[in-house]
Amino acid sequence: AMIPPSFLYTCLLSSDGSLSGVMQKWKEYQLQCLKYLYEAPPIVAEGKFCNRTFDNYACWPDGLPGTYVNVSCPWYLPWANTVLHGQVYRFCTPEGTWLLKENSTLPWRNLSECEASDQTSALHEELYSPEPLHLFHPPGYICLH
Repeated sequence: AMIPPSFLYTCLLSSDGSLSGVMQKWKEYQLQCLKYLYEAPPIVAEGKFCNRTFDNYACWPDGLPGTYVNVSCPWYLPWANTVLHGQVYRFCTPEGTWLLKENSTLPWRNLSECEASDQTSALHEELYSPEPLHLFHPPGYICLH
């Protein structure tokens, strides 16, 4: 059975307690992003384009059709200072829609440049759960969506 897309979570695992404060930073990032989404001038594009969005991981600007869109790794990540030059990517299709993952309603993204290099202290995982997030508390994880 297909798990509803709302039940795919990006989760951070910490074995050293570094997640205290991450949710607070994430909320600040979210607020900054929503402000940007509201205030940024519209993209200059003929016709169709990919809509700006916050996907609970990164803040995406409007995208030009047929292009990769990249933004800096989110600064709320506990290891953000180790991926300062990293980027996360999405692809805006020629039709002006965000490319989806195969067999999924979720947009494709590549966040490999934003992953923690020290895998012992922090892991970045996508976890599936049959439950909504407020019921889903895997031990040692903070889940973002």
